[in-house]
Amino acid sequence: MKRIIDPGGIAPPASAYKHGVLTEPVTALLTLSGQLGEAPDGTCPPDATAQARLAWANVLRLLDEAGMGVADIVKVTSYLVGEETIAPYVAVHKDVTGAHEPPWTLVVVAALGDPGYLVEVDVTAAR
Repeated sequence: MKRIIDPGGIAPPASAYKHGVLTEPVTALLTLSGQLGEAPDGTCPPDATAQARLAWANVLRLLDEAGMGVADIVKVTSYLVGEETIAPYVAVHKDVTGAHEPPWTLVVVAALGDPGYLVEVDVTAAR
């Protein structure tokens, strides 16, 4: 059972997310490592949109392997290199999560683990 926690008295969410989600009782918890915009062959496209799509495709593959889907996501943290990466990433994020809008933190960083990486998506899912 999941219940959205978005009380009055605080600023509304600034984008496609809810402030919190209460999940009880949890029968399965999946914690993913940060997923990069990297293809199965190890290649990484140079643009943020393609990397965001690949990162989310990797997340979806992992969720599927665990018998879960987007509706089971209870937290997303996105790490993006450079402010110019925000708009392309957000478009992909919203497309993938749709109306679900899990709690989400977006962090702009100077770099990720390799100079070619622009996007990393960290997800926790529960059911």
